[in-house]
Amino acid sequence: MTEPGPREGDSREPLPVGGAGEGAPAEGVAQPSYGLSPEDEEAFSHFYRAYVPRLTAYLVYQGAPVDRAGEFVQDTMVKAYRSWREIRSHKSWAYTVAYREFVRHATRVEEPVEEVPESTTLLCRPEATESWLQEQEIVRVLRGLPARQRQVLALMLDGWKPAEIAKLIGIEGAAVRSNLFKARKAVAQHLARREED
Repeated sequence: MTEPGPREGDSREPLPVGGAGEGAPAEGVAQPSYGLSPEDEEAFSHFYRAYVPRLTAYLVYQGAPVDRAGEFVQDTMVKAYRSWREIRSHKSWAYTVAYREFVRHATRVEEPVEEVPESTTLLCRPEATESWLQEQEIVRVLRGLPARQRQVLALMLDGWKPAEIAKLIGIEGAAVRSNLFKARKAVAQHLARREED
């Protein structure tokens, strides 16, 4: 849907997206809504709050550095907002788009994966919680798995059911179950070795 042009006799220059001047929205100037109703705006806002942390964790589990995962998720959310009314399954769409963005980037650029980035507004400070250390252990274990096993286990950890995973990534349910079995076995072996040490 295209934005309406200036009204006749309106001599003001169009404002950049995000507001006027120093990045603050100009008072009385509506921001582009891409034709979303107030209900759609509310639905997107709820979706954003619920899925930004989950999508970020999912991409980190796939091997994305935390700061880059946050960027991929933000790009995905911008695209979701712009196409909100055309998307049938927002959850599946967002996971697919974010993962494709990660894969596209991963095939172009190699970045160190052990580096801990500066904290961002999307992610809590790593030193602030004990759970961060547990997350890092999960990330290390997942990164040691083959890509498909890592993908299905990360989705399972996020609450997806095997049938949903199969539909999302386009493989048979039996393949999902097989990869989950192998991934769980590898994780169990890793934990057993760690306890022995």
